[in-house]
Amino acid sequence: MSNTLSEWTTFGIGGAAKRIDIATSRNQLIDGASTGVVLGRGSNVLAADGGYDGTVVINRYEHTERKGCLVYAGSGTRLSALCAFAAENGLSGLEWAVGIPGTVGGAVRMNAGAFLGAVSDVIEYAEVLRDGRLLTLGKSELGFGYRSCALGSGDVVIGAGFALKCDDKGAILKRGASYNALRKSSQPSGKSAGSIFKNPPHASVGKILDEAGLKGLRHGGAVISREHANIIVNVGGATAKDVCALIRVMRGALTAAGVQAKEEIIYLGEF
Repeated sequence: MSNTLSEWTTFGIGGAAKRIDIATSRNQLIDGASTGVVLGRGSNVLAADGGYDGTVVINRYEHTERKGCLVYAGSGTRLSALCAFAAENGLSGLEWAVGIPGTVGGAVRMNAGAFLGAVSDVIEYAEVLRDGRLLTLGKSELGFGYRSCALGSGDVVIGAGFALKCDDKGAILKRGASYNALRKSSQPSGKSAGSIFKNPPHASVGKILDEAGLKGLRHGGAVISREHANIIVNVGGATAKDVCALIRVMRGALTAAGVQAKEEIIYLGEF
């Protein structure tokens, strides 16, 4: 098993962690969360070129179960697997998430969303490890906002329950496939961490950066996508330094346009 973080992130970037542990069960995740940083699929993470001087716990607690119209999923469950499970059981509400990379834990923490749908629309509760205590927090206690929630940096999502609605399996699959096709038509292929900046109210970061002429701008092995100007792609051998150089240019263009946007990606290691 490699300790190189580039192999544990969708960006394919990052040096070595001091230690890598893999948690495949609920108990392993709870135990491991006290020893290091928990990482799911690394789909919105930029790891430092110098790596991380600590333990990284790779969350592979993948579990789904149905209780009526409620679906419980372990936080290491891939969103794609959760969507497939819901559809197979004739449960609607997650079609917008088909094709989104990442895990349930990351989706809860970032209030993942697309096509006017979001985690906050369907979540019933989340199990959260906080200061060694396992808490069950309802939707209102999670404090959801746009691509955010009120969980602290030390909180770890262990699992979550989603309140869905019964529907025809075929109709659910059709809607999910439609959303996935729309996503693929506007999102670049290749190694990336998805959107770099969150959209501020009433503004599209991608559109602003496109109008600034940044599509295709390259630094080393990193390129601002020609399909979506708010996404940086590792086209081969990109470093975190390359990505950060492009982010500075993007931030400068946003500032020049009078827009203040927060970054959506998470930094791991020293920058």
